[in-house]
Amino acid sequence: MNAFFRSSFAVSLLGGALLSGCGGQEKFANSNLAVSGSKADKDVASAQGDTELPPSKPGKYGGTLTDATISDPKTFNLWVSADTGSSDATGGLYDALLARNSYTLKYEGQLADLPTISKDNLTWTFNLKPNLKWSDGAPITADDVIFTLDVIYDPKIQTNMHEGLLVDVPDGKGGFKGAPLVYKKLDERTVEFKFPIPYAPARGMLSFPIAPKHALGAAYKSGQFNSTWGVDFAAKNPAALVASGPWTLKSYVPGQRLVYARNPNYWRHDAQNRPLPYLDGLTTLIVADTNTTTLKFLGGETDVLSVPQNDYKTVKAQEQKGDFTVRNLGPTQNTNFIGFNLNMKSQPAQQNPELFKLFNDVRFRQAVSRAIDREKICRNVYQGLARPGYGPETPANKAFYNPKIPTFPFDPAKAKQLLAECGLKPDAQGMLHFPDGKPVGFDVQTNASNKLRVAQGTILQDNLKAVGLDARFAAIDFNVLIAQLDAKPEPGKPAPPYNWQSIVLGFGGGDVDPHGSRNIWMSRANLHQWQPYQTKPERPWEAKLDTLFRTGAQEMDETKRREIYNQYQDVVAEELPFVYTVVPDAISALRNKYGNVKPSPTGGSTWNIWEMYDVKATRDTP
Repeated sequence: MNAFFRSSFAVSLLGGALLSGCGGQEKFANSNLAVSGSKADKDVASAQGDTELPPSKPGKYGGTLTDATISDPKTFNLWVSADTGSSDATGGLYDALLARNSYTLKYEGQLADLPTISKDNLTWTFNLKPNLKWSDGAPITADDVIFTLDVIYDPKIQTNMHEGLLVDVPDGKGGFKGAPLVYKKLDERTVEFKFPIPYAPARGMLSFPIAPKHALGAAYKSGQFNSTWGVDFAAKNPAALVASGPWTLKSYVPGQRLVYARNPNYWRHDAQNRPLPYLDGLTTLIVADTNTTTLKFLGGETDVLSVPQNDYKTVKAQEQKGDFTVRNLGPTQNTNFIGFNLNMKSQPAQQNPELFKLFNDVRFRQAVSRAIDREKICRNVYQGLARPGYGPETPANKAFYNPKIPTFPFDPAKAKQLLAECGLKPDAQGMLHFPDGKPVGFDVQTNASNKLRVAQGTILQDNLKAVGLDARFAAIDFNVLIAQLDAKPEPGKPAPPYNWQSIVLGFGGGDVDPHGSRNIWMSRANLHQWQPYQTKPERPWEAKLDTLFRTGAQEMDETKRREIYNQYQDVVAEELPFVYTVVPDAISALRNKYGNVKPSPTGGSTWNIWEMYDVKATRDTP
């Protein structure tokens, strides 16, 4: 439903894909490598949303799947997570009322049947499927749905889901406010939602995971919800994390592994009415970095790999020997960028206001874009398996991607000109200084576990120094990095310090519909990273983004919606709150031991893991 910070460029927990040669690619100048332009493999679903789902085959019970991740979760409470380490660790434990099918991109019922919608599009009624149970045997009822919404809408809860469940309505003062839905329980299996206006992304909005009231209600009532189901608790009490998804947490050893077992009460059944999933379990190894994920896969310790582009040749060469298939899933939907802290109220801005005023000058951010040699990053870091990126949507999003956004490509001379217009002056070595003689320098941080991102940061540092900016690059722990960005202000307490200057990161996890990234672009949003949780827009272009996202959500004509979201991409590409760098291709490797593999560009190779089966499994019962 919402976007998350990504700890790696690869599609998390999923397979990647194979780039098919150099056909259809645009060559770099003075290079035998190319910007990727090849299409996804023929067995990969189209991202157009018009693809028919291949039929499923009945499988046998048994076997497991092992993958790897480069970060521990920060929490096992999915409703307060804002990083993919946490959302990936818990996502397979919980289902929603409805969700998009990652292959067809059409919405399907999960815990509920598809909703009944009133003629005016304002009333949405969901009926839960009969006989639903949590993994501990407790019934899943309308009370769980109501509880989940009570939690999400509570201002004391630091949740990534809050913004996505607000509808903008007039505030009576000439502005707008985010209003919650009106919701109520009609009976034990029925919940009704009322929208104040027709809302185009309503289905995505209502695709929130349902929380178990009987397991979390006491913590919420006592004011401990934000800290409940932390990593220490989960390591000692994995069975306490009752689940509705295909898996339950069996064990968690910090820094080593997560082990999941089949949920005995999972609601899905195959065509023969046998319970799913077929696999006995899932294991996720926690490893130091992306280099190690590749070594684990080639050593036979894991079954699926999001192939780092710099490892593609090595992995591809062992495809036959290792009995796995490498697939091209096409360009990733994840965005990658260098971002600057624009918050003049932050602690580092108070300490160095001159630097932060510079960050707020759009000419500076455009100069940074002009300084970045994206072709070199694609060529040297991604081995040609990437393309330059300039905006918030990527070519993977065929429904909403705007290829005509303003761009500020590599041009060091223009970068220096823009920096001079900012009032900066070079010394004898070409390094820039403020008018008072103070050197222009700042920290650039990224997560150490992502070696591709570290390599990218090294090039960015060199690029920025080449135009006179003393960028000091450092790689740190991912969770430490994220903790600097996402703290929520609390009434009566000092404001969070937001103690950072610039970062190299990326976003992922959002919906095909740009509304799924509302929690980044709305000025009041939690992942409005450069200055989150604004009470009103600080900058005119932020006010325009607020208006565009508000209008786009309320426009029911899809052609007009696309034009509105084209405008949002234009604003972001012009103002550059994030200076985008490259869009890598998603490369997946999956062992040839599983049936019902249905790869898709949005879901990867294992999005339907509940129906995948080990081809050597023999049991007829779980």
